[in-house]
Amino acid sequence: MKLRRLEIYNFRGIKSLDWRLPSDARLLTLVGPGDSGKSTILEGIHYLLGDRWNIAFSDVDFFAADVEHEIKIRALLVDIPTPLRKENAFGLWLSGLDAGDELHQDPEDQYIPALIVSLTVDSSLEPRWAVERVDGQLQSLSAAQRRSFSTFKVDDRTDTQLRWSRTSALGRLSAEGGGERDALAAASRAARDVLADHQNSSLADLAARVQERTNRIGAGRFTAIKPGLDTSRSSMGAALSLYEDVIPLTSFGLGSRRLASLAVQQMAAGTRSVAVVDEVESGLEPHRAVRLLEYLLTDSDYSQVIVTTHSPIIVEQARIENIATVQNSQGMVTVTSLGGASERLQKLRRVRPSSFLARRVVIAEGATEYGLLIACVDFWDASRSATGLSTAAGEGAAIQDGQGGSEVPLRAQVMAQLGYETAGFMDNDVRDSDYAVAQAQAAGVAIIRWEEGHQTESQVCAQLDVNGLNSLLDLAVELRNSEETVIQDLNSIDPFKPIPSLDVSAWLTPTLTIAEARVRVAKAAGERKWFKNVEGGKALGTWMIRHIDEPQLEQVAARLYAVRRFLYPDAQIASQPTAVAAEEMFHG
Repeated sequence: MKLRRLEIYNFRGIKSLDWRLPSDARLLTLVGPGDSGKSTILEGIHYLLGDRWNIAFSDVDFFAADVEHEIKIRALLVDIPTPLRKENAFGLWLSGLDAGDELHQDPEDQYIPALIVSLTVDSSLEPRWAVERVDGQLQSLSAAQRRSFSTFKVDDRTDTQLRWSRTSALGRLSAEGGGERDALAAASRAARDVLADHQNSSLADLAARVQERTNRIGAGRFTAIKPGLDTSRSSMGAALSLYEDVIPLTSFGLGSRRLASLAVQQMAAGTRSVAVVDEVESGLEPHRAVRLLEYLLTDSDYSQVIVTTHSPIIVEQARIENIATVQNSQGMVTVTSLGGASERLQKLRRVRPSSFLARRVVIAEGATEYGLLIACVDFWDASRSATGLSTAAGEGAAIQDGQGGSEVPLRAQVMAQLGYETAGFMDNDVRDSDYAVAQAQAAGVAIIRWEEGHQTESQVCAQLDVNGLNSLLDLAVELRNSEETVIQDLNSIDPFKPIPSLDVSAWLTPTLTIAEARVRVAKAAGERKWFKNVEGGKALGTWMIRHIDEPQLEQVAARLYAVRRFLYPDAQIASQPTAVAAEEMFHG
């Protein structure tokens, strides 16, 4: 069985979602910023298709806590197992899906048999499950019937699946043969001694099967999984549980417990099961998380697996056709598959995977611009935190090195097309990228550029007076480690007009004006790479912040404040900290 379409209305952070899942994707990895609705999508699937009957809904489960608009979760299911297509199951309630994904009332031979299942909750907070027909007819659906959908969820609440109980996966597996009853009764009376007497029972056989499956998916290196008495819940009495030798699996790390839970729940669900896994990397080292993805993709016991992640490693390593981005605009949620993505998007996913986990992204031209923005953000975050405002991370903002000006608008455009709020921060000294810039802006990208004809170094120097140039040269000495080196850098620009020292006032003659001094410093900074790495960019950004309220950096400040407004939508330029405050911040 597979989900082919999922609709969610007025459920938690989702006001509206209509997701048509790729027909050929067995594994779907949902990525995107926090609070975009990824986990809610998984919970919706679990509530709809899982066999839980005692779900307690409350007002806060409704979008904006508005109980006047009912929760509705609806799925279109295909690849319906043969037993479920029989008349005594759901055969009389099947619809037909044609080649154009249109639904028809009856499943004629040329159509794919399909089943529409829904869950609604109104202000009474009572959930109602049903099978639907295209014409609107409804038939109620019980928890026992939903169990036939073989759908389960893996999250941090795994321990219950590693113990035998009436409702756990292990309990259901054992109940198939009835072999657990004597062992459970004996365990209640005589604990470990009695369980030793049952070591050859069906429980031991089941534990051996769990060990094989748990090892196969990379949960650990288990060699002696067996039934045992878990006394960790002393207030509730002892419980029959899975052990590795003398240690209950519930005492292992989170990652190992989650994978063991996955193995047990899949075994209980049977073949062609549907699994949803929230934060698939949780508790796992990167190599185990990547291994788990490959396992889920290739294991024929699963018909479909839908996972969420906040791990750049997963974004980078997952197959591109198995990734989908989730965006939420005031409750209107869209899911976009990256299958068939352009080469540029695929490259961006490989080199900057963390950007796909952000809400808004600034793509800086290169290492210089990236570094100076990082320094600015550090300062802005500190000043905002001091007044109780959010940081850039809290706003879901990320900055990436675009690795070249020509790449900035192209990368920004593909990110914007996926629904990310995107800005480009770039030079303005060449015209090669003008067309791409216009295309990006038309796609909704905010392009922030220096004045025409300038790149970073020349824009910084464009209005500096003698004192400003001297201050910048002092920074150059720090980065180049000696005054002599900086003098050599400056004289390499114009050997026929050597400068005697780093005091710009001593340079000025009728044949070397302040304008020429600015150009020389800017060229030396660029050609001798004073700031052409991240650390140099950070140093330049720190210097900018210290002088940001000086008139000679007016044009620089205008661009940096534009970036600030993009990163923090509530930012007010009138409240910008002064250079004095910056000096106190940087030097305490």
